[in-house]
Amino acid sequence: MAETAKPETKKILKGVRKGGTRFPQINLHKALEYAKRLVSKTHNGPQPEQTILVGVFNNKGSAGQIRASALKQYGLMEGDTGEGYVSSQLAREIVAAVPEERDVLAQKAFLTSKLFKQIYDTLQPDTVSRARVRQVVISAKVHPDSADKCVACFIDGAIHAGLGSLDGENIILTNADTFVAPPSLAENDEEVEDTEEQVEETEQKYEGDKPQATSSVPKNGGAEHRQAAELPQGDVRVNLTVDSSSDPDKLEKQLKLLRQYGLLR
Repeated sequence: MAETAKPETKKILKGVRKGGTRFPQINLHKALEYAKRLVSKTHNGPQPEQTILVGVFNNKGSAGQIRASALKQYGLMEGDTGEGYVSSQLAREIVAAVPEERDVLAQKAFLTSKLFKQIYDTLQPDTVSRARVRQVVISAKVHPDSADKCVACFIDGAIHAGLGSLDGENIILTNADTFVAPPSLAENDEEVEDTEEQVEETEQKYEGDKPQATSSVPKNGGAEHRQAAELPQGDVRVNLTVDSSSDPDKLEKQLKLLRQYGLLR
């Protein structure tokens, strides 16, 4: 008697992607730890996939491949199965960075993920709930079964990179511009503001019907050269005192203002 054939059962393979938009499935903090090991492991050049999976990610199976994929999405690892894997320039910069530079570089890594940047650009600057973040995640076509994990990785990464902070159950996302500007740029901004104030102060000297307006620069003990510009109306004169230490750019601005107010021909 023939045996009845049993219906085939479909095996569900562990680690197979469920479909939908991909995202880094480890948080940024963990990714940076792996990146540090990767930089050390690939100091002399690319290494074979198995060497990286075991030596950096401690797993040669699907878990190791998921971690490798995450580092690629953060822009911390380059290469492929054929040529081998190597740390990126960004990863090496992060490992070598002084403490005050690390936040800026961590932000760059976090926003290298296309999905995380999309979520961040959609929601910042604002205070949002996890439910609102999840809504954006689902709208970006992340598989519903992975949505909560994506939300957790996004929020943890934003906080670690200094782009957000927790407020109870909500997250406050801050504009990246307030973090990305290095101290040198902030100093330059202050110099620009000082220059604008000096120009405004100079303009005020020539407002109204004043009989005489004078602009001078400090003497430096050098030979002085005086120029007198006779005005087209009345007998008002403007004297400019210039010596060897005069700033050419500042002098040019002063002359421009004199011409603007009709005090110099």
